[in-house]
Amino acid sequence: MNTLEIIHLRSSGEPLEALADRIRESIWAEGRGSRVATLYRRHGLDTDVAIHIRGDGPCTLAAHLALALREYGLVEHTVWEEIDPGDVGDDIHRTVEQVGEST
Repeated sequence: MNTLEIIHLRSSGEPLEALADRIRESIWAEGRGSRVATLYRRHGLDTDVAIHIRGDGPCTLAAHLALALREYGLVEHTVWEEIDPGDVGDDIHRTVEQVGEST
């Protein structure tokens, strides 16, 4: 099962550059394995940071990051599962393909 874990931090004032460096160090220290981690900042709001971790199921890296980042502000950690095409039927795929063809 493919997953996307999102850790959203609303910082209480820590400089974004220093915080981003600490997050990157934590990601590398945990070891990424087959996971892909991407760091984002919110456009127009320098206190919001999001970390997206893609993999094949919930991971300890995301849980550790969410816990560690609580000292910097408010943290929300969510786990998203990719929808299996068989679960939603063929209609959604036809709709997506039709939208793609019209652009």
